[in-house]
Amino acid sequence: MADFFRVQLGVVSRADGHSAAKRSAYQACGRLVAHDGQAFDFSRKAAEHVRTIMLSPQDAPEWTREPQSLWQRAAAAEKRMDAQEARIVDFSMPRAVPADLWDACIRHVYEPFVRMGMVMQVDVHDTRANDGGRNVNVHGLSTLREIDGNGFANRKNRAWNDRFRERNGRVVREQFAEGLTAFCREHGIDYQGDARPNTERDLPDPEPNLPRWNFEYAGRTGEMPEALAALQKHRQQRRTWEAAKADEIEAALDLKRLEARIRERQQRRLCPAEPAGTRQGMPDRRAAILRAWHDGDWIDADAVTAIASTRFDAERSCLWIDLKDGSALVDRGDTIALRGRLTWMAAVETAAAAERHGWTEVHVYGDQAYKDAVSVAAMLRGLKVLNHELSPKARAELDRLLAARSFEVATTLRPEQGREAYHQYEGALRKRSSHDIHQQLTKQVFGKNTPPAAAPDTENPAPVLRPRYRKPAPPQRGSGRNAVA
Repeated sequence: MADFFRVQLGVVSRADGHSAAKRSAYQACGRLVAHDGQAFDFSRKAAEHVRTIMLSPQDAPEWTREPQSLWQRAAAAEKRMDAQEARIVDFSMPRAVPADLWDACIRHVYEPFVRMGMVMQVDVHDTRANDGGRNVNVHGLSTLREIDGNGFANRKNRAWNDRFRERNGRVVREQFAEGLTAFCREHGIDYQGDARPNTERDLPDPEPNLPRWNFEYAGRTGEMPEALAALQKHRQQRRTWEAAKADEIEAALDLKRLEARIRERQQRRLCPAEPAGTRQGMPDRRAAILRAWHDGDWIDADAVTAIASTRFDAERSCLWIDLKDGSALVDRGDTIALRGRLTWMAAVETAAAAERHGWTEVHVYGDQAYKDAVSVAAMLRGLKVLNHELSPKARAELDRLLAARSFEVATTLRPEQGREAYHQYEGALRKRSSHDIHQQLTKQVFGKNTPPAAAPDTENPAPVLRPRYRKPAPPQRGSGRNAVA
């Protein structure tokens, strides 16, 4: 998901009355003495401080691993009264990152700066946000000079300034966004950093930072300065935007829920009508599937000529029935769903699977074409459909199929020939495409009478199909090599 992303860049300049020692004490929420003996104490903020991490290049002197000695030397290296002593590189830790990964995340995103030769003091502050969640800010303070021997170099690295100033800091912000996104992806965290400005992301402008004297003046005189009035107006507009955004998100969620309900109603599936036939748990579903396939021990291949393969998914407790026309059925024990295009073969095999389960009354769900086709196939097998009334054209098609089947059986001379003719007729029906089904259900078509089938070949009996997931029966006690006489 797109989470809050913030990166703040700046410099610590003597011209503004700041110093690296003061900034270091603020970040560490403790006390630190500058190179000129001035002390800075921010111990009152110790409750929000989590930890301090010192990052330095390889083979750096030992004094770079202690904040006070580091910033005393950094300040002593600057001679100008308006010199810049350090650089600020802050960012907000994504809420999706757990606390045990904060150190790893910090080292990952700051590693490019350390490779450039910077020494950094990084502090983590954990406070409560306005919405009640955690507000984890990571404050980074980096040096402006490279390490040269046991001290700082005589000249500042101006290439670092060019890096941070490129495209007004956009390059560094994009680097942070890519680093945070890559780290979260590596650890399976759903987060996407976006370094674009708010204007490009359709977000309101960030809140301006006003000097403290504006608030002090308003509290002392009761008059609101123009800048403070503009800030209040900005906050009101932002609250209005946030309320509208929340309504938009809620409307999108309602739309998704409605679409899910529509898909659920349109899902093409067949299920038993009896409450006792509905399976509640995965073991019950698996037992129902295995019982339907194994009650007869072996299944005649003539009954499953349309099936290309079967496979049992033990994890989902369902049986996948792949048909030769490319469609597939998913038998879950309590429902039989169609995956793929609707064909007459799929409708016939759906009804056949319901018959193997022993269902006598069923409910059918899906679009009109699916309900008509499966209902016709189920009624041909003697199953009763309770929740669907056939359309007039589907009823005419059912009557025609019943009449044609009765004629085929009646014209045979022997029971074996009648059964063979029925199998051939049903096999021909299975080969019809969805276009043929649509044509049959929308326009009454009378077919020609087919000749009676020949007698079955007694020398080559019909093969049988054994499900691929069936396990061999265990050996009988008292038989085998180790049997006791």
